[in-house]
Amino acid sequence: MKTCLSIFFAIACFSWPLQAAGEKPAPDTVVVKVLNTPLPHEENKRAQFLWDTFANQPEEKQFNTYTTENWKDTFVVFAKSLVQKAKDHTLDSESLRKTLDLVLKHSEGKIAYLPVGAYQTTLDASPIWIVTVKWESPSMGEGVNLAHIRMFAFDQKTLKQVAFNTCL
Repeated sequence: MKTCLSIFFAIACFSWPLQAAGEKPAPDTVVVKVLNTPLPHEENKRAQFLWDTFANQPEEKQFNTYTTENWKDTFVVFAKSLVQKAKDHTLDSESLRKTLDLVLKHSEGKIAYLPVGAYQTTLDASPIWIVTVKWESPSMGEGVNLAHIRMFAFDQKTLKQVAFNTCL
């Protein structure tokens, strides 16, 4: 009897994370934070800062279950959630909305993007937004997981892109 119960609990504990891993986090699980660390002044160090700070982190990996299917509609929903969270935190939500428009434009409709994080920090004392985006090429097929990450940094006042990094 003890052996049967032990086997049952072992199977249940092993299969629970697998079931949870397939679930999609809701749009309101996007991350909006203020970072204490500024983007490096040296332009040649910015991409590495983005990679080291945001790539392969739980905050972005939780969205790996999203796919290329209906990505444009999903982008809009997630962007609205990011803007609302920025507004709730009394951050510059209007500049974030404009930044997200620029990120969507960057895809040129050819790369499926899903914005999952917005981080406010500074570059040379000027406020910037860093937006993390899950991505995949829809040409890989409908329903392919968004397993890659891109990180964009934009000046909040000028909307000039000041840094970028991507996997692949």
